[in-house]
Amino acid sequence: MVDEGSFAAAARALGYTQSGISQQIFALERIAGSPLLTRHAGGRRPPELTAAGALALAHARALLARISVTQADLDALGAGTAGELSVVTIQSIGARILPAVLARFRVLQPAVHVRIAEAFAIDPLLSAVEHGDADIGFAAMPVGDGPFEARRLLSDPYVLVTRKDRTERELEDLDGKRLLGIRGCRHDKLVEQRLLAQGVVPAAVERFDDNGMIQALVAAGEGVAVVPQLTVDLTDQRLAAHPLDELPPRELIAITHRDRRPIPAVSSFLEVATEACATPEAAGSLP
Repeated sequence: MVDEGSFAAAARALGYTQSGISQQIFALERIAGSPLLTRHAGGRRPPELTAAGALALAHARALLARISVTQADLDALGAGTAGELSVVTIQSIGARILPAVLARFRVLQPAVHVRIAEAFAIDPLLSAVEHGDADIGFAAMPVGDGPFEARRLLSDPYVLVTRKDRTERELEDLDGKRLLGIRGCRHDKLVEQRLLAQGVVPAAVERFDDNGMIQALVAAGEGVAVVPQLTVDLTDQRLAAHPLDELPPRELIAITHRDRRPIPAVSSFLEVATEACATPEAAGSLP
């Protein structure tokens, strides 16, 4: 009802009658011993949660998440080392790390189908892991609160990416320049704070969803980018990538649900990913 905005909309979404929804709410209020909703006269304004209602809803959402995880564990138990493994990843890991991981994993677990989804923000990635929609998530620290375990994979330093013939080398060179970056990436605030501290004011800051698009725009001379090194194709001869030692690297991790029973396929995939990230090729090096 809270998500749908009204008793009638909730009834339609759940396949109940409106009176059936109302009766269930009244039953919950009797159990709770206090009103869970504030109902407004005339019905023009949607009901609002009381303090008790907000508390009950928070616990209910957590219970529903645990039910989803339980079902995911039961499905995995029946699958054994076969079945499906679900992975959700940020773009850079998906492009630079996962191809090698998948190639090795298919040799070890040929009967397991790996389903991969891309996440453009950390919140939906964490939600997928928490609710059992994904067995493993690949992202960058920090994770925040939740039933998560994080396995460190790789330190990914920041670089200043320019067209080959440009002269920018450090953050202080970005004053008055057009700066490009990833939309929604957690490093945005880190870069902006450092620029502010140094008194550097770019002419414009523009963000995009696709790492390849940023790289193409930089190569065309449309601006410069401050991005994690893993997002950059270092073999692109049109570009130069300059290390930015003043910025701490982002830490890339694999995320799993702390309360889920690990299955062989998940453990195997994590081991392969850890080994792949330990190679010099994964860590990368600037020319």
